Amino acid sequence: MKIAFVTFEYPPFINGGAGIYASNITRELSKLGHNVVVFAPDLFDEVSSPNVNNLEIRKVSVNKIFPFKALQFWLRLPAEIKRAERETKFDIVHFNSISYWFLKKRLSKAKHIVTVHHLVKDAIKNNNLTLFSRIKDVSGENSLFLPLIEKRCLSSADILIAVSQFTKDQIIKNYNISSQQIEVVYNGIDIDNHNFSEEDIKETKKKFGLENKIILLFVGRVDDPRKGLDTLLYAMKKILKNKDVFLLVVGKGDQGNARKLSEILKIKGNVIFTGFVDSNDLKKYYSLCDIYVCPSRLEGFGLTILEAMVAGKPIVATNVGAIPEIIGDYGLLVNPDNDSELCDAIIRSIDSELSLFKPNLNAIEKFSWERASKKLLSIYSRL
Repeated sequence: MKIAFVTFEYPPFINGGAGIYASNITRELSKLGHNVVVFAPDLFDEVSSPNVNNLEIRKVSVNKIFPFKALQFWLRLPAEIKRAERETKFDIVHFNSISYWFLKKRLSKAKHIVTVHHLVKDAIKNNNLTLFSRIKDVSGENSLFLPLIEKRCLSSADILIAVSQFTKDQIIKNYNISSQQIEVVYNGIDIDNHNFSEEDIKETKKKFGLENKIILLFVGRVDDPRKGLDTLLYAMKKILKNKDVFLLVVGKGDQGNARKLSEILKIKGNVIFTGFVDSNDLKKYYSLCDIYVCPSRLEGFGLTILEAMVAGKPIVATNVGAIPEIIGDYGLLVNPDNDSELCDAIIRSIDSELSLFKPNLNAIEKFSWERASKKLLSIYSRL
């Protein structure tokens, strides 16, 4: 089978779960013997190319100086796919976003698949953004533009892939799309390579001055309102009245507002921003933390929660989106935008000496990239 996979995020440019999904799914589909061509923007001089047979990376040119890189990518994408189709005809064109709207009239023979990580409409509603903020985010998911095309895109695809039952239910509820047109395929997780030596963990803690400290971990884009970092910072203010804890904030994005809020709350001495870290360091941070905190306002899946579960860490998260579906009875759930509840749950986790939380590896094993790719192939073959 010949598969075109269209994604704005691809290594080394990964902002979040969509990029991780693209990297792992394309690798696994290729390993299963299918020819996969990835279309991704040339945001870096080199786009990572995994050492896997049957996997080709085609870079779509974007002007790195000019803004609106996502819009550039989507507008230039049709011509690039058309060039590729002169060499080979695709059976499937799989879109890792609602960018499908740009190509509907140009690729009529291949079957069109769209993966939905979460609805843009839901994200905007939960983020409580001002009109000015949405106008500024011209090409981002909070823009005024994307919700206008989301319904058209999702309604015209041959099949939709929802990363959770919650996401499927939201598609049906918001856009009245038949459930038969939507398949749930869970994301995967790498359950290996989470074992670090005590010495390695000790050295990393020493690097941040966190020896013998209680460490909370947040992983996500720091400037994405959907991730709820602001709620966690307000909770930290209250936690520090009772406990001497430190918050490790890991992730890309402009740290300006979060740092400013930390200063206003007078907690900046207990908050450490690492910026982006590679996958090995990220696994190390999961291993060294005491509690993982996910204060999101919406999650279509919640990949970081799985990563924390694999590391065997207690989790405090919000009861939004797919989080209850993924987390099951593991960890504590609180309401979003409620720093008092979040504070209480974190203190409860600390005081319980973490004994309430035991990872269910059997539950985690159902989330594998190999399993996800095999299910995708079975869906492709039915079209």
